[in-house]
Amino acid sequence: MTVRRVTMVLCIVAALLAAVFRDNPLNRAAQNYAQTVAVTAAATYVTLRTLNAFLSTAQEVEVGLSFIASGSAQPLKVLEPIDDTIERVAGLVFGVMVATGILAVAIGPISAIGFAMLAFALILKLAPQRNMSLSRPMLWYGAFLGLAMPLALASSAIVATTLTETTYQTNLSVITEITATVGDTSIANESEPGLREYRALANNVWARADELISALIAVLGVYLFRIFLLPLLLIGAMLIAARHLARESS
Repeated sequence: MTVRRVTMVLCIVAALLAAVFRDNPLNRAAQNYAQTVAVTAAATYVTLRTLNAFLSTAQEVEVGLSFIASGSAQPLKVLEPIDDTIERVAGLVFGVMVATGILAVAIGPISAIGFAMLAFALILKLAPQRNMSLSRPMLWYGAFLGLAMPLALASSAIVATTLTETTYQTNLSVITEITATVGDTSIANESEPGLREYRALANNVWARADELISALIAVLGVYLFRIFLLPLLLIGAMLIAARHLARESS
C-alpha cells in the first residue's frame, strides 16, 4: 500500500472518529471515570453540608443560666471554627464536583475537534500543492487534542485508583463514622433529653475534630489527585511530545 493510500485511510478514520465521538470507547471510558469522581464528590458534599447545617444549628442551642445571674448562653459556639473549616472544604469539594461534571461533557467535543483537525491536516498532505508548514503541526496538535485528554483520564482511572483507593476508603470511613447519626438528629423536640442527645453528638464532633478535619483534607486531596494532578501530568507529557514532534516536522 502506497503512502498516499495510507494517508487517505488515516484521513477517513480520523473523520469517522470526529463524527462518532460519542461512541468512541476511549471517550466513554474517560467520561465514566469523570462521572464516577463527580458522583462520589457529590455524596461527600452532601455529607459535609449536612454536618455543616448540624453544627450551625448546634451553635444556636441555648442553655439557661441560674447561677449568680439569670439569662442564657450558647456553649456550643466553640464549634464555630470547625463549622467554618467544614464549610470551606465543602466549597472545594463542590468545585471538584462541578469541574468533573463539565469535564465529562467536554471530553467528547474536544476529542472530535482534535480528530477533525487531524483529518484536515491529512487532507492538506494529499493536496497537489501541499502546505507542509501548516499540515504537520496541525497533524500533531490534532492528534494531541483527539487523544490526550481521554487517554489521560482513562489511564488515570487505573493508576489513580490503584494508588489512592486505600487512603480514600480509610479516611471516608472515619468521616462516615463521625457523621453517621448527624443526619438523623433533629431538635424539633426541644425536650431536655432531646437537647442532651443533640449536645452529646456535637461534643463528639468537637472531641474528634482533628481526626475529622484530617480525614476531610485527605479525601479532598484524593479528589484533586484523581481528577486534576495526575491527568494534568499525563496531558503535560503528551503536550511536550506533540510540540517536539510538531517542531521536528516543520
